[in-house]
Amino acid sequence: MSEEGGEIQTIDWRRCCAFLEILRSFRMAIHPANLLLCFLGLALSFWLAVLIDDIPGVGETTVNGVRFCENMRGIATTTLWGEWALPYVGGKTWDDFFTFLMTPAAAGREVVGLAVAYWQMKPFPWFAFVNTILSLAIWAVVGGAVTRMAAVRVAREESVPLEKALCFSLRKWPSTVTSPLIPFGVLVLLAILVGLPTGLLLMIPYIGEFAVGILLFLPLIMGLVLGLIFIGGAFSVGLQWPTIAAEGSDSFDAISRSISYISSRPWKYLFYAVFSVVYGCATFILVKFLTFLTLRTTHEAVSTFSWGIGGAEDKLLRLWSLPELAAPWPEMAALEAPEYAEGAAAYLFAIWVWVVLGVMVAFLASFFFCSQTIIYFLLRKSVDATDIEEVYMEESEEEELPVEHPVEGSQEDETGEEGEGAGTEEKSPPEEPPAEESEEEDDE
Repeated sequence: MSEEGGEIQTIDWRRCCAFLEILRSFRMAIHPANLLLCFLGLALSFWLAVLIDDIPGVGETTVNGVRFCENMRGIATTTLWGEWALPYVGGKTWDDFFTFLMTPAAAGREVVGLAVAYWQMKPFPWFAFVNTILSLAIWAVVGGAVTRMAAVRVAREESVPLEKALCFSLRKWPSTVTSPLIPFGVLVLLAILVGLPTGLLLMIPYIGEFAVGILLFLPLIMGLVLGLIFIGGAFSVGLQWPTIAAEGSDSFDAISRSISYISSRPWKYLFYAVFSVVYGCATFILVKFLTFLTLRTTHEAVSTFSWGIGGAEDKLLRLWSLPELAAPWPEMAALEAPEYAEGAAAYLFAIWVWVVLGVMVAFLASFFFCSQTIIYFLLRKSVDATDIEEVYMEESEEEELPVEHPVEGSQEDETGEEGEGAGTEEKSPPEEPPAEESEEEDDE
């Protein structure tokens, strides 16, 4: 009986189910370099917006009677943290758990709604305009660096140093900034070209309304084109920076590739996007729970070993309220302590707590960039039949890779054992001396 018949062949699930590559997003997203970059991007974007909001004539805006800082704080706490719920525990249902699971999606929807509300404010929304430009400039650097590190990790299982990723992002900064703006710039330009003549024609008395009514099919056709441009530009934003990071190309190549891949495989892209969103929301629950444990164990450790220092435990509670699973962030009332020293120190405690919570939020941004990079590689392989291992590498990066040179005349492999064909090069037979030399030797 042949022994080969009993051999069990293993199944390469990642090759059969390519979407399982998205599971690598969590491991890449929690990399300290990615978290640091995303945290700095969040901090700079938030505090620049807070400073601009204090400028008269530009800021001092409110949405639903609440300033920008309070709106963002509410989204980052109440909406993003959510109400912890487990099915059949404490009267909770599966609907409550699903709502808690999708808190990142709800927070993203509220952020988009807040941005739209600021753009719609009267007079001209200078606050939204300035913040959009600054945020795009900041996140073009952050996103370019994170997607570069993720692209090399996905393709070659190698890590790019943080400084080299930042240098690459800064060199590609003009492309990463303009790639999201070009589709919407084209959209605005076409909208002006369609709306302006139609509006002027409609202003003609008696004739204008009939002319526009007869020729209305032309604006409708252009409206369809504008809708397609908007959908393509909105859905392709997430793949543009991974394209630049993986191909080393410019903004036009990033736009054309991302739109082409999505239009060629729309259902596959939709499946990848939904799977990454669900997986990201599920892993975010783990990150939130780890954040709560970090704050709670730190508070308990400090309060436990301060029992003999003259009421230091009560002082700690005044400086830093006990983190609860429902609300781990510090209470604002603690920052208004009657004593000046405790009030000032409470701000220091609050800053460190918000740093921990900011790193938690930075995980979402890091996960988004990493998952979109993996989705780009999967779509590129599906459409262009390009291997995932192919990625753009600069000359300086290629020179730093270790290159193994074979040693001449070696007959043993790296393990010290003789390998097949190792050092067994055929030696040519010794050359015979010329005929003249042999005759001279005979004469002698």
